[in-house]
Amino acid sequence: MKKCLTQKTKTFLVVLSALALLAVLLAVGSSVGGVKLLGGESASTPEKRADFLRECGWEVDLAGEQCQQILIPEQFNDVYESYNQLQKQQGYDLAEYAGRGCSLYTYPVTNYPDKEQTVLADLYVYKDKVIGGDIHSTSMNGFMVGLK
Repeated sequence: MKKCLTQKTKTFLVVLSALALLAVLLAVGSSVGGVKLLGGESASTPEKRADFLRECGWEVDLAGEQCQQILIPEQFNDVYESYNQLQKQQGYDLAEYAGRGCSLYTYPVTNYPDKEQTVLADLYVYKDKVIGGDIHSTSMNGFMVGLK
């Protein structure tokens, strides 16, 4: 059985992620800089999700998969707007799914260079297709970056 996060924990992670995202955007600017944009990858099985993340450069622990059903809000607040900017840089746009439910799959990343941090990969999946995602640290001074 898959574990789901509490609403309080999810809210904390979203706020923390948004703050990390803002710091990253300020540090590196908003240019995609030659990165291949993503979009519409199949994610119907854990193996396909792991393969997709591997193509992005990330190895994940499938045994650590967590899944939760989320509702993308119809109206984005500042946190969602900031997070969606990262998604747009990758070729995704969560605004296209406003008001719809999707699955959020989270995996521990096993090949992040700094082994002292817990690093997770998030994939947003709608109708078996990747519609967004990120790589982030769970530490208080953590980070959030795009999938590639």
